[in-house]
Amino acid sequence: VAMRLTEEGTNQWKGGRGRGSRHGTRRLYPPSRVEVVDRLEQERMLPAIYFIFSRNQCDEAAKTCLAAGIRLTTGEQRDRIHEIAEARLAGIEADDLAVLGYSQFLAQLEAGIAAHHAGMVPPFKEVVEACFSEGLIKIVFATETLAVGINMPARTVVIDKLTKFTGEHHATLTAGEYTQLTGRAGRRGIDEYGQAIVLWTPFTPFEQIAGIAASRWFHLNSAFRPTYNMAANLVRTYSSEQAHHLLNLSFAQYQADGDVVRLETKLSRRQAQLAELTEQAMSPFGDIEDYRAQLREANKPAAYAPGRDDPIDLAIMKLRPGDVVYINKGKYAGRAAVISTANRKGGTRLSVITSRHDLLMLSGTDFESPPAVLGSIDMPADFAPHRNDFQREVAARLDKAKLKAQPQGRRIPVVSLDGYHPVEDDPDLKARLKAAAQAERVARDVEEIRTRVKGRGQSIARDFDRVLGILSAWGYIDGWKLTEAGQMLARTFHESDLLIVETLRQGLLDDLDPATLAGLVSVFVYEHRSSEEPPLAWFPNASVRKRWLQIASLSSDLREIEEEDGLILHRPPDATFLAIAFAWAAGEGFAEVVEAEELSGGDFVRTIKQLIDLLRQIAIVAPVAATRRSAEKAAEALFRGVVAASSAVEIENDVPAVVTSDVLSEVVGE
Repeated sequence: VAMRLTEEGTNQWKGGRGRGSRHGTRRLYPPSRVEVVDRLEQERMLPAIYFIFSRNQCDEAAKTCLAAGIRLTTGEQRDRIHEIAEARLAGIEADDLAVLGYSQFLAQLEAGIAAHHAGMVPPFKEVVEACFSEGLIKIVFATETLAVGINMPARTVVIDKLTKFTGEHHATLTAGEYTQLTGRAGRRGIDEYGQAIVLWTPFTPFEQIAGIAASRWFHLNSAFRPTYNMAANLVRTYSSEQAHHLLNLSFAQYQADGDVVRLETKLSRRQAQLAELTEQAMSPFGDIEDYRAQLREANKPAAYAPGRDDPIDLAIMKLRPGDVVYINKGKYAGRAAVISTANRKGGTRLSVITSRHDLLMLSGTDFESPPAVLGSIDMPADFAPHRNDFQREVAARLDKAKLKAQPQGRRIPVVSLDGYHPVEDDPDLKARLKAAAQAERVARDVEEIRTRVKGRGQSIARDFDRVLGILSAWGYIDGWKLTEAGQMLARTFHESDLLIVETLRQGLLDDLDPATLAGLVSVFVYEHRSSEEPPLAWFPNASVRKRWLQIASLSSDLREIEEEDGLILHRPPDATFLAIAFAWAAGEGFAEVVEAEELSGGDFVRTIKQLIDLLRQIAIVAPVAATRRSAEKAAEALFRGVVAASSAVEIENDVPAVVTSDVLSEVVGE
């Protein structure tokens, strides 16, 4: 049932912990997460799963609710939560628990509050799942991964927004995704029906929400494609005629032609977006791309750090509580006092109070030039920036403070270049650089879509023939028969299967100690997904660096061939995780590894488990006995501490381990 909230209905969400409006006027606004939990408790709609499409925001929501004084458990329930947590986390050492933020985690659990996302280590997620299943946890802030593969039904499901960031742009949930999330609402044998809530936002009209909720049309996309490992197993198991017949019966083949039209439409939209961004990035003062190239070259030898080449971020990093700056943020323009700072991967975030008592959260994107300190004021002795009385006192002191005059606009200096570039005189330089960076990402998207259009224009069987052509040229098949290298490929299950086996054939993984081998093999399992640039890769010695360059060159050659043949390009290797894998395999402590690299515990454990899986495969298929032994020792060295406590290693393959007729029929269709 879809229901529309009127202005009056929306404002009823305001509770004791909520926000008021000025001068008695009513303004529509999305309720805060604290207000939502309060209302759910009042309406007896708990337990609930609150879907937020951001790991960090899930963590922040849980912390905010705890700090707001929300307590949803009894003393008996808290005792049971303690029992579950102690039993399931007994295998993790105290120092490692401290690094993982166990104290905060347990305090939230005791209050009946929890976060659940892929950035958490598996034992922490298991504790949340166990407590929720017993009805001890009343509200879980989770990403969409909770909607798949875990039996955690709730009375109510809350969806924070109907849009999520895909890594390139914001996309609206499909009807299938909406159904997957809301399908968690309603506990069998307990609730007569489940309840789903989508929070109001001015950017999503009610009619759109109702349309998605009422939709009964779900578009299925086949992810099936011929891989090198699959091709090798088809050659080993079937005749050529049988293999081609099976592939032509696949659902992927059925969809291929229809998808071309949709991809062409998407390509047109992205090309228009690229043209618009390119125009926005053009500067009348000079070549913006030449300027960006010089910036990259100037920063090339140094390790990346957030805000390193941005004078605005550098100035923000120096600000401290009590500093007063001038902000130019719409109706909030004027003086503002810094009350707290927080370092994040994207740069420093500021909490400021304006003279109008407005609390604002600012980052580098909110300043047109480096903020100048107009002066400073003393903070109240009882430092509690989250409290309203503290904020009112700061605003009062700001009003009375004698400060410098408002600064005049200044040209943004560039700290990364030794010389002067004409575009530095452009008053809109920051906006143009941002548009240029966005245009670069959209251009990559355009090329990817073009490749997909080219690939979809061919049949699945023809793609299979092209894969066979590569395997034949590289010596993996001879006619319709596997060579010795082909037998090795048929037993290697990984998205970079051919690249890994070719690396083994060329001896690039031979004569390495276990820790070094673990580091080098990690280039096949790790992928840097952040929008920020990765740190410079670290290598234990020049020999390993040389081997890495050879692997990267192999990958480049293979991708060039794949592109020429219209195949989906394999993911290139990534050396970002090499230092972490090397350190962990060499016996470094969990705290030292994770804290030094600013890596979440869940990402660390997941990547190490994938690395162990691949090393165990190498310990079986490597042609050199010494390499097999080193891979086995490396896997053993990695499987310790929090990794071992996170259960047995799960093998994650894109294709079946053995392609039997029954399995393949299930994959490609009867």
